[in-house]
Amino acid sequence: MTGDPLTLDAPPSWSQGRTLYGGMTAALAWAAATRALPDLPPLRSVHAAFIGPAAGRLTLRPEILRQGRSATTVGVDVHGEQGLAARLTFFCGAPRTSKVAHERIEAPGADAPDSFPAVLGSGQGPTFAANYDIRHVSGGLPFQGGPPEFLMWARMREADGADPLVSLIALADVLPPAAMPVFPEFGVISSLSWSFDLDRLPTDAGAWYLAGATSESTADGYSRQSMTLWNEAGERILAGRQTVAIFV
Repeated sequence: MTGDPLTLDAPPSWSQGRTLYGGMTAALAWAAATRALPDLPPLRSVHAAFIGPAAGRLTLRPEILRQGRSATTVGVDVHGEQGLAARLTFFCGAPRTSKVAHERIEAPGADAPDSFPAVLGSGQGPTFAANYDIRHVSGGLPFQGGPPEFLMWARMREADGADPLVSLIALADVLPPAAMPVFPEFGVISSLSWSFDLDRLPTDAGAWYLAGATSESTADGYSRQSMTLWNEAGERILAGRQTVAIFV
């Protein structure tokens, strides 16, 4: 990533059809934000709108939308060769002393990742999936039936030298849309919007995460789903939501 604005060629190994994989688009936008604005407070929440193909030469333009005493809001527009590809908003907030602290969530039960066979990232699925080791724990499988939900272990295969948070953002969107098990036949999908909140920041770019996704409702060619990531210690790392267009 070089220049002002920041530019790079979309890496073919991270493609999903005719565009860059959404998780990597968001990860590159955050990397651009931290490069242009190196003293940001910790990241707390992200909103992403996927507007067009992120393909060819990409241009990333970060800007501060608002800077308060403890919170900073940063916007990043990602342009591809066909125009605006994505618009992301990052909410960053410095820690504050508070009298309130609780965590009312529990991780789903799952054996260790090595207990399960790899189902994606080994020549299956879209091109970008080869960058991940993914193990199916429960739920359905794409185009094979079962409930419209997934629970899978996932980690990046080659994470040496990667920033842990950039790696996490790229991984957080790695599962197929949760509606896919109930597809009656192969169908194209396209992520429209994605938002997530961070409970804690990662420290290891190559860590395993237990990733869950559930399609809560699907109609009129759109699926609304919830998404969650847990670390191996059973702590929730991230909770998100996504709207996916489905063409089947």
